[in-house]
Amino acid sequence: MDQFNQALINGIMLGGFYAVMVLGFSIIWGVMGVINLAHGELLMVGAYLTWMLNKGWGWEPFAAIIIVAPAMFALGYGLQYVLINRIIERPPLISLLVTFSLSIIIANVVKLIYTATPRSVNTMFDGFWRLGNITIPVTKSVVLVAALLIMAMLHLFLQKTRLGKSIRAAAQNREAARIVGIEINHVYAITFAICVALTGVAGMLISPTQAVFPFMGPPLTLKAFAITALSGLGSIPGALMGGMMLGLVEIFIATYVPGIGTNLGIVASFVILVVVLVTRPQGLFGGLKPVEQAH
Repeated sequence: MDQFNQALINGIMLGGFYAVMVLGFSIIWGVMGVINLAHGELLMVGAYLTWMLNKGWGWEPFAAIIIVAPAMFALGYGLQYVLINRIIERPPLISLLVTFSLSIIIANVVKLIYTATPRSVNTMFDGFWRLGNITIPVTKSVVLVAALLIMAMLHLFLQKTRLGKSIRAAAQNREAARIVGIEINHVYAITFAICVALTGVAGMLISPTQAVFPFMGPPLTLKAFAITALSGLGSIPGALMGGMMLGLVEIFIATYVPGIGTNLGIVASFVILVVVLVTRPQGLFGGLKPVEQAH
């Protein structure tokens, strides 16, 4: 029973990170129709920014959000203005090729600057809590709490603010949003910038829990794709449920299948993905909810 409870706790904590990790990818896809294959590399950039603040100036990694979020927002706005805005109206294959090329460029530029040596980030939130025979990592607990707070704030932003309603309207019907006076290019620029900032913050959150290196991005992009397809485009509750599902599947299989572990967990998660795509192509939880008035 202790083994089951330990796996459950570990799976929930991993799932919380997956949920916040996928938000930027899911919303960009849902609102703009762009599948961002550079998602993992942007997350990696956020992790490297956190590492630089941690090693160079001794910053606590979770406090680095005050630098990481604005820096990644500016990077996202610049990428959208210079690059992404030119491919939104073009065939999906173009956006795939452009963002895939961007991912290769980012990863290799970071490798040239910092080499491929894995980097570690230290945090004051180290150690474990104990509940009987169950250990609860303090760092991952902080990551889970931060992830839930970020998702709650994003949900309120999308539901309650004028800009959030504009984003939802653009996701539902681009032409109708233009007719009612929404400046689509501005909405897209802000949406992409916010999503890149969220992705950078996810990199900040993961940096104390695993090594940071230039080619850490592709597996995270694949997982973001799987969770988005499971949960529905732009769905925040769906991202949470999809992230939890993936985290629990990986951890339980790693726990109960000796000698295979996490690799089989990843395979199982994509088996679930295939089943969902065949039986419910819109995802398990739908997408961004319609908005009655966005102006």
